[in-house]
Amino acid sequence: MFWAAAVLGIVTVTLLVSWGAGRPVGGQLLLHAGVLALVVALRRGVGKLSGSEAGAVLAASTAIGAMFFLYMSLGHVAFTAIPWDGDPWVRAWDRVLFLGTEPATAMAELLSAGPWMLEPLAFFYAMFIPYVYVSIFLGLVGRTPRVRSTFVLAFVLLYGASFMGYLFVPARGPVVAMTDVLTEPLAGGFFHGLVVSAVEAAGGPHGAFPSLHVGASTLAALVDLRHGDPLRGLIYVPLVLLICVATVALRYHYAVDVLVGAGLAYAALRVAEWKVRSLDTSSVERARP
Repeated sequence: MFWAAAVLGIVTVTLLVSWGAGRPVGGQLLLHAGVLALVVALRRGVGKLSGSEAGAVLAASTAIGAMFFLYMSLGHVAFTAIPWDGDPWVRAWDRVLFLGTEPATAMAELLSAGPWMLEPLAFFYAMFIPYVYVSIFLGLVGRTPRVRSTFVLAFVLLYGASFMGYLFVPARGPVVAMTDVLTEPLAGGFFHGLVVSAVEAAGGPHGAFPSLHVGASTLAALVDLRHGDPLRGLIYVPLVLLICVATVALRYHYAVDVLVGAGLAYAALRVAEWKVRSLDTSSVERARP
């Protein structure tokens, strides 16, 4: 819960500075400050349940809930709070990384054959939602306390680091920023329409850098591969790869967003493993007579 509160604190301070500079974020400032106060209060309450199963589940649920709140709120408020546009930067990073080629345009050429090319990718992009919720459930239920702590800490670290990208590199992705070259709309069917409707219902494209679709799905697979059910982790791998392709194909992310998202997932898990391992070592040393 400490890291969830820390991320909320950074966001709140950023909004305070932005509000002081005259930007219209007063309502969002109050909202995020209120959620921060709630998380801090819950953290103190959880301290009284230290060592209990109920306390561990409450702490994990609070931390994950705070990350989901920021996922819904931060992508849009960043465009109001921050006075610069991150899309030109991320687009330029794609060109540097791929030697002048923009993967979004190359993908558009491949998908020009018709909706039969796009629909399967749209389906897997949409599958991210049930996939991540099932992964969170499995990460909290039926795990050993050590693995659960590792999963929750890695989840919060991944989302927290990604939110710094959302906040300080506010980007909407190729679907908005590359209309100068992506002049033909995607010709999809039912699943593509479902994805478009869901994105519009959430306020439109936002939070392109990095890709949490890729980051969260990668993290779920890595946790199972390293700490849970390796077979289930291997089954997840094709889904993760298809989600990676779909994020670029549907124009919601640049290729660099995919790479950074996957990299952050790996780094978050390794940091979480180290932290939990160090806490276990400290507990053993304190228990020695």
